[in-house]
Amino acid sequence: MEAAALYERFENNLETIFSYLKKGLDVRTTPYHISMPLEVNLLCDVLTQAGFPCQVTKDGFDALLEFHDLYMKEGRRVSEVMHKILEDKRAYIRTPEGTVLLKEQLIRRLEYFNEIAHSMEVIARLQKLGSPLQYNYPFLNQ
Repeated sequence: MEAAALYERFENNLETIFSYLKKGLDVRTTPYHISMPLEVNLLCDVLTQAGFPCQVTKDGFDALLEFHDLYMKEGRRVSEVMHKILEDKRAYIRTPEGTVLLKEQLIRRLEYFNEIAHSMEVIARLQKLGSPLQYNYPFLNQ
């Protein structure tokens, strides 16, 4: 998907993820409780680098909930900063892996949220249909 489409869908994707978490979607067999706060922190780093001070202090899914609250308050400003980043072809950010284009970092984060929103829709559909588990996880039986 192109960067412009990911940017346009970001708010919808964030709302989709938030709504499924709020409804209590069973995602215990996924790594989302670990990967989501990391991705939210990386997105905040990108936004901070571009001039929008953003910091998430919570862990697990609470990190996404905290970011969602911030986005609901400052959504227009966040969107403006994202647009500015996508238009800038020369801004860089230092990462542990080296120096990366800020635009590329933002696109990676937008792709992540797009994929997670899609995955959660699929998981919700499977659970709604009563599909059997593909693997019997011992911790789910407790």
